[in-house]
Amino acid sequence: MAQGNQPVDEGLPCNAYLDTSLQEDENMQRILKTFYSSIEVLEADMEKALALQAARTLSTNEQIKLDSYLVYLKSTLFWIYLKLQGLDVSKHGVMHDLSRTKELLARDKEINDALAAPRLDMKAAKRFIAAGTHTRFVDMDGVMVTEKQYNKSLQETTKE
Repeated sequence: MAQGNQPVDEGLPCNAYLDTSLQEDENMQRILKTFYSSIEVLEADMEKALALQAARTLSTNEQIKLDSYLVYLKSTLFWIYLKLQGLDVSKHGVMHDLSRTKELLARDKEINDALAAPRLDMKAAKRFIAAGTHTRFVDMDGVMVTEKQYNKSLQETTKE
């Protein structure tokens, strides 16, 4: 623990605003470090996304995904800001933006999953059907056998 009024980690920007007891609380400092590292990751992701958007080298589908991601990121960051300010966000407009963006991302995933789903190869299916139409199957006591096997079985039973 820290001695006197010395904060545990002087590198955190919020330590100047914290009470001495919170500055010395290792659990609080660990939570704040995690929070700040998460914010740094978000900032890095946003910079990459904005650079991609500015480059205009993406396909239409990729551009839609990137725009949806940016809207979701912006709305999430604004939601975090409002929560940190102690405001009730349940009826705030940002909730509408977040839900709309979630629906958009879910719809995009649904479309991409449908596009990636296996497709029936019609030519191969027609070949299989054509190859199998000359073989007739007969139910022989609950077992499906070819007509040739059925006739052979009948001949064997009549010989006995």
